[in-house]
Amino acid sequence: MPRAASARRYAQAVFELALENNELERWLEDLTLLADSVANQQFVEFVSEPRVPTPSKIEVIREALGSSVSPLALNLISLLATRNLVHLLPAVADQYQDLLDAEQGIERAEVVSAVPLDDAQRQSVTEMISAISSAEVRLNTRVEPGIVGGMIVRIGDRVIDGSTKSRLQAMQRELAERR
Repeated sequence: MPRAASARRYAQAVFELALENNELERWLEDLTLLADSVANQQFVEFVSEPRVPTPSKIEVIREALGSSVSPLALNLISLLATRNLVHLLPAVADQYQDLLDAEQGIERAEVVSAVPLDDAQRQSVTEMISAISSAEVRLNTRVEPGIVGGMIVRIGDRVIDGSTKSRLQAMQRELAERR
């Protein structure tokens, strides 16, 4: 939990700074790039190594990312490197995206289906979720054959389970109770 709380605090600070300077999209791009840099294991190991002096870490960060991100984004990753918290960047980017979505009135929804959805199905599901949540919806889909059929929709902390697997399990419980 402390990691999630730390990521949330950093994301909140960045979001307030971005809002103040009207740079919401720029920060999203920078945070995405910084989060992607964490995918390079050698980079993460180097900037997280306590025996490496902080000025050396910052120099490598500036050389690697200098012209790709804003100076304030470089300051953020440098600060995280001095605290050995660079691994938090993907979580900071995710938390920032959540704050940005809330600011723009966008609701994220995940749809899990047994088979891939075609464009018409995606559009139909998006419209249905928009009607339920009264917000613009961005849809992420995932295929999980284990649900057999139907779909499971997650919108924030709400779950709508219309999967065949859960219906079969409910029928099984009902039959067991009748005995």
